[in-house]
Amino acid sequence: MNFEYCTLDVFTDRRFGGNPLAVVLDARGIDDATMQSVAREFNYSETTFVLPPADPAHAARVRIFTPGGELPFAGHPTVGTAFALASLGRIGPGERDIVFEEAVGPVPVSIDRHADGSIHGCTLTTAQSPELVEVIEDLAGAAAMLGLAASAVPSRPEVWSCGVPFLVVPLATVDALSAARLDLERWQALLGDRSTQKLYPVARNGEASWRARMFAPGLGVAEDPATGSAAAALAGWLAEHAGNDGPQNWEIQQGLEMGRPSAIALSYDQTGGTARRVRVGGRAVMVARGTLSL
Repeated sequence: MNFEYCTLDVFTDRRFGGNPLAVVLDARGIDDATMQSVAREFNYSETTFVLPPADPAHAARVRIFTPGGELPFAGHPTVGTAFALASLGRIGPGERDIVFEEAVGPVPVSIDRHADGSIHGCTLTTAQSPELVEVIEDLAGAAAMLGLAASAVPSRPEVWSCGVPFLVVPLATVDALSAARLDLERWQALLGDRSTQKLYPVARNGEASWRARMFAPGLGVAEDPATGSAAAALAGWLAEHAGNDGPQNWEIQQGLEMGRPSAIALSYDQTGGTARRVRVGGRAVMVARGTLSL
């Protein structure tokens, strides 16, 4: 059987930047094991499989696979899949607000169109608000896991989740972030039995900007150039440690150390140190189209 697919670079406005994504545009007839094999074959951080929705009012059901397993939710696959379907006419030209069915729940996505109907970008709203899952008190151990001096981690790492948990590790400087090198032995020792093994070190990079990196070797992703679900989780940490009540808007820069610069627009409504209605958005660029023979 043949299945049409496309690839995109997401959270960027130029090819060969951002985070690559493969989208299988109609995955009816592909079983779970084959989906996993296809994700390993593309070997991108994520591949999505588009299926008919259970609710006809929704745009599609979207399944998301890394090379190592399926995810209930992820940012760049959601944004990129919406961009692909809208760009290829599989979402009607008049549709600006759609809903994807993902394992985490219904995920609203807004499509920002130019006057000529072409797609400027897409923004998702998370199905869940950020939740604090766990705190890591071993600051020196977290720093050593990243190959850094203890002084590089000035406050405790915290696990936050909008459906997928990430360990947010605040670093003192952008230079420390760039210098970080994951020590797999220390990573396993510190996070092996924790609520997540996905690591998200961040450093402030300006008045309304943060730099980030993301390591998930347990999922077959040594480093990810843009991680929307981690940016969404970061909203919880930011609401607790930065910003004031009211609308919040941040730019998250990622992927620079990999030569794939990415820009993620993160916004949310903050009340009393809590983030609500978290939005993650950005641009995307179509790179390739083809056919899978399975």
